[in-house]
Amino acid sequence: MLRANRFPFRAGKRIGTIHAGARGRLAIYMPKSTNQDPTTANSAYVVKPVLKALRVLAALGDAGRELRLAEVVQLVKLPKATVYKYLKTLCVSGFLSYDKSEDTYWLGARAWSLGRTVDPSLRVRELAYPLMRELRDQCGETVNLGVMNGPDVVYLEMAQSRHTLRMQATIGAHDPVYSTSLGKAILAFRPPEQWHAHLPTRIAARTRNTVTSLDALRRELAATRKRGYSIDNGENEEGAWCVGAPIYDQDGSAIAAISISAVANRVSRDLETEFARLIIATAEIISGKLGYKKP
Repeated sequence: MLRANRFPFRAGKRIGTIHAGARGRLAIYMPKSTNQDPTTANSAYVVKPVLKALRVLAALGDAGRELRLAEVVQLVKLPKATVYKYLKTLCVSGFLSYDKSEDTYWLGARAWSLGRTVDPSLRVRELAYPLMRELRDQCGETVNLGVMNGPDVVYLEMAQSRHTLRMQATIGAHDPVYSTSLGKAILAFRPPEQWHAHLPTRIAARTRNTVTSLDALRRELAATRKRGYSIDNGENEEGAWCVGAPIYDQDGSAIAAISISAVANRVSRDLETEFARLIIATAEIISGKLGYKKP
């Protein structure tokens, strides 16, 4: 038989009690009113170590890439030993992951799980990222993940090349669909009647290689669809070369794409063929994880 017990909660003073009631249920009785706003940092309700740990977690998310301990310390302005403890705790809880080979931290499965409730595209990001890193290690070049948003492609994730001279995008940045391998890889594998909704009536040249004719662009999209991958040969940025492939969901819709981006003069004809093979294979694996079954 349970007895009623009183346990004071303390945060400088008593703010409530717990009673063990009928059927063993615990009920928390709080004061009827307080003078403090529980949403403020100075509130007695705020657990400051938890707040600091969340600052560390947010720093990783806001950075949009893997970070080393020293980088996190610089961002959150906390002592190195404190940040190290929070990083390890967040790793143990699954909210962060640690890459021993790179000595870096990144968002873990629990963080992605929470994010998916707000943004379904994070499911693609979560599944794609480990494979993007493997592909980066295979080809030695930067691997990008993107989705379409109207006439733009938005970069969701990036596995950065270790070359000193490398192509690099910013996560969350936008580029036109028509000039990027990511954008063309998605659009080409959408029904042609949808193409006009993602293309401007007048195409602005990004570089001297940008395809600015709508008719020529439609022919390029048709060719992309036929060969199974897209090419951006300096169309979005001078001196860059990219190859992309679509990612399908379980309904067979092209919802995203991945690409390999390299400095153009590093990519030989043989490498073009090999990179195209690798990007298609990786996109197919990600699509399969999303439930897509190739006809």
